[in-house]
Amino acid sequence: MPVVAPVVFRPFRLRIVAVIFTVALVVLCAVGWVALPPHLRAGFTFSQLLTLLAILGFLVFAMITMAASAVWADADGLLLRNGLRRHRVEWSRVHTILLRPGDPWALLLLKPSDGRPFQVDLDAEKRQLMGIQASDGPRAVRAVEELRARHRAFLASH
Repeated sequence: MPVVAPVVFRPFRLRIVAVIFTVALVVLCAVGWVALPPHLRAGFTFSQLLTLLAILGFLVFAMITMAASAVWADADGLLLRNGLRRHRVEWSRVHTILLRPGDPWALLLLKPSDGRPFQVDLDAEKRQLMGIQASDGPRAVRAVEELRARHRAFLASH
């Protein structure tokens, strides 16, 4: 099998939306704070200010974390980062890669790890490929086609 360079897929529109919303949220909070009359600002205790900053930090962290989702594909398999979680999936475990109309992101159906034959049912093991967002349109379709081609190449060589 010829050596194929690793490839990375990241959500394009989600990253743009996350950056815009993060900047807008931080600016709105800063403008809102400055717009408060000084006597109202003085009424906030240190712990209340820390609480407000913690809430703002959590919202920013959540948006950045979701936008950081990605799918790496190499000769051995896939590495998925969905938010804070990472999953390593070998090509031998992959049954199929789906991106159906109406799906928010691509989906990976996995063969059972105990060697049983794959059965299509609601209990089938799956992984979401949040790095490939359906909202990216043709870019997402190309990403899924590339992953399917790499999976086919792996199956042909083994």
